[in-house]
Amino acid sequence: MAANGSPGSPAKRMRPDRSPALGALPPPTFDLETWASNYEGALLPLRLAHIAIHCPTLSHESMTSAVSAAKKGKDVQLYTGLCELAKQLGHSDLATPDAEWVTKQEEGNRRETARLEGELRGYKNNLIRESIRMGQEDIATHMLVTGGPAPDSNNPQSLNTSGYNAAYQAFGKMRDYCTTPTHIASMTLRLIYTSLLQAVHAQQQGLTATTHFNATLANAGRLRTVGGTLHGADLTRALASANDLAIYGGLTALATFSRQELLDKVLGGNFRPFLELEPHMRKAISLYTTAKYQACLDTLRRYYSDWRLDIFLGAPSTAFPSSTSTGIPESHVDALFARIREKSITAHFTSFSEISLASLASTFPPTSSSPTAMEDEILQMIESGQLDARLDVVNGLLIAPREERRTNAHAEAKRTAAEVERTLLLRLHRVNATLGGLEIPRPKGQPAWGEVGGAGYGA
Repeated sequence: MAANGSPGSPAKRMRPDRSPALGALPPPTFDLETWASNYEGALLPLRLAHIAIHCPTLSHESMTSAVSAAKKGKDVQLYTGLCELAKQLGHSDLATPDAEWVTKQEEGNRRETARLEGELRGYKNNLIRESIRMGQEDIATHMLVTGGPAPDSNNPQSLNTSGYNAAYQAFGKMRDYCTTPTHIASMTLRLIYTSLLQAVHAQQQGLTATTHFNATLANAGRLRTVGGTLHGADLTRALASANDLAIYGGLTALATFSRQELLDKVLGGNFRPFLELEPHMRKAISLYTTAKYQACLDTLRRYYSDWRLDIFLGAPSTAFPSSTSTGIPESHVDALFARIREKSITAHFTSFSEISLASLASTFPPTSSSPTAMEDEILQMIESGQLDARLDVVNGLLIAPREERRTNAHAEAKRTAAEVERTLLLRLHRVNATLGGLEIPRPKGQPAWGEVGGAGYGA
């Protein structure tokens, strides 16, 4: 595993990125304490730190909860990194780590690591595959909980075997000792969780997380094909809640599915129970399917702050590297909102042969204050092939492509004539074959060859 997402020194574990646009975010609609109760594990402090960085009104409260959650665990590097982040954000009461706790926890982690490594060596000497697998799983889980060994500042290559990289490699070593599909499925699920942790750390350091996300997708593909039953591997609260699944699935469905697919697969499929947990998402999808596009966008926009503060939706998106006006990296939720808006404009325009840009701007207010914002947006959609239309800049009109009715009528007439000619020719062949005595007599009680299945020369 590449080290581009490995945690470095504690001061570099998380990097605040308070841009003006992010600082202008209004407070979210959720209660922080209630929201935090939906999660557990190493991602909870990272989620809280993400909120502290991007939402000034909740910065101190979320930073306090993040430090407290990290101190309940065993990851010393995570705890000291959060204290350093609190110092950078100006929370002096949280900036000083508890030296006594750090020393005690580091010593306990070292003792536990030595014990697990000793047990694993004993299992390998006994050559019992199941014991070796369980011992390898124990030490990998320990590295995951404690954040792995700290990197050596004098040896850059140590990044490959430190932090969550060490846990990922330890879980990967279980593969040689897995004897059932259940073992492989359990190992693969833990690899997915670890690679997601690596990706989150990389993003919060301002590094690329592509390698880790690719590893996540590859392991997810293996998990779908390996079969087996997962035991003791419930990572639901550690990764995402059921409400998160409703939001992730709803937004991506709106950005990619057609109206009929939304009706069949989302509102009327197995995904509907998740939407019951997020009524506003179900309402937005229902509004889109009934062609109330602006109401759909307004409903989504009310919860933009909530989703922008999500650690996955709020991460920088490669689809929109930066804003054209501020140079600020766009997030995944920004990319999804932009895609949903483009789909809405395209679907709205299909009902018209031409429409004025002023009317279009009144239905879909531009996202910027530029006087040519609507014109620029439509032009970009046309150039990218997402909108099949012509833009009349002089008259301010968006014109649908003219339908060549005369040409289409001629083409349809030629196609019909060719089909009629082919049918008549086949019937003529059958008549000639019958008159020439070439027709094979059929046994009594059986249908004619041309009548089987309704096909043949007479069809």
